[in-house]
Amino acid sequence: MAEVLHADAHDIGRLDVPEHDALGEDIRELVERHGGDNWIRALSLNPDTARRFAQYFEGLFSATGGRLPIEERELIAVIVSRTNGCGLCTIHHAHALGAALDDRVKARRIALDYHLADLSPRQFALAQIAETITTTPREITAQDLDRLRALGLSDADILEAIETASWFNHTNRIFIAAGVVPDEKYFSALA
Repeated sequence: MAEVLHADAHDIGRLDVPEHDALGEDIRELVERHGGDNWIRALSLNPDTARRFAQYFEGLFSATGGRLPIEERELIAVIVSRTNGCGLCTIHHAHALGAALDDRVKARRIALDYHLADLSPRQFALAQIAETITTTPREITAQDLDRLRALGLSDADILEAIETASWFNHTNRIFIAAGVVPDEKYFSALA
């Protein structure tokens, strides 16, 4: 495993995050499993929160799990995070989307403005539904869901898309409110 660099606890966000060495063994292992990233370090302040969050994240974003391909789940994560203005999640998931698509430029275009990113009709429909869930969820119509069905998504797939968008709205609010700073490695990785 690559060496994990640990940011100073005061450089992570607005809350007083414990130093890495002060964490319980299971939380230190959880932080290491997630590369020592600021998001998991920020959550380590409350071990129960860190455990719950990581379990849900790992289940929803397993590369081999899920109904939707990982690139579609990452697309949804980027759209929701950009729409909410969560820099931490936007840059983190734009990086992951670039890896999933094997196209970092397209992922960056999606993060900036998905309307200009040459998306497939299915990707565009998923981006639109994610944006609508984020901004005006009551405006989702039966026609929106019918359009997703016509593009090959089953109702179970649609529910996973809704779940992914909804969960990212939840996580964005945590990280925005806590003022969690994006890790430097994501900036250099986009160069």
